[in-house]
Amino acid sequence: MRKLLLFPLLIVAGALSAQKVEVSASYGAPSVYGAAYSLGSALVNAFFNSNEEEPSSKGVAAVGVMMYSGNMKWRYGVDVTNEFFSTTESVSKQNILAVLPKVDYFWLSKEKFGLYSGVSVGAHFISTTYVGKDKKESKDTSTGFGYNVVPIGVKYGGNLSVFMETNVGMKGIVQGGVSYKF
Repeated sequence: MRKLLLFPLLIVAGALSAQKVEVSASYGAPSVYGAAYSLGSALVNAFFNSNEEEPSSKGVAAVGVMMYSGNMKWRYGVDVTNEFFSTTESVSKQNILAVLPKVDYFWLSKEKFGLYSGVSVGAHFISTTYVGKDKKESKDTSTGFGYNVVPIGVKYGGNLSVFMETNVGMKGIVQGGVSYKF
């Protein structure tokens, strides 16, 4: 039985080692999701005549690990994003963390230049620490569906590259960063 399980694992490990792996780090403007989340909270407060200030997004940081297909047209992997928010009198800390498995397609791929589009689907985790009028803190967390669509991304460079992409979802509306392929 062990030999039966070991053989497919060896085949998968051999196939993975033959592919190019890329790691990336980026930072971007606030996300569409974060902006909608802030707007929704502001509308609820306005409806209930609350004058509490809402936290606003400071931007989205992301790290990713991807693998390329044999023909280098497809890239698949996972992004982990974290959107940071400002503090207010009633909110001492707020962030949205997302884990997003992703697939990108390079529809133009030259030696050092590439254009791509992609999609990610995963989960997000919202963590908020509230400060009451008595200065006691209470924490609220929630989990939900996370997504991201990259209508267009631009990549320039060889093994060490820079990229800029537009996003709708959990990553910054405009996100720029660096990546290293090995």
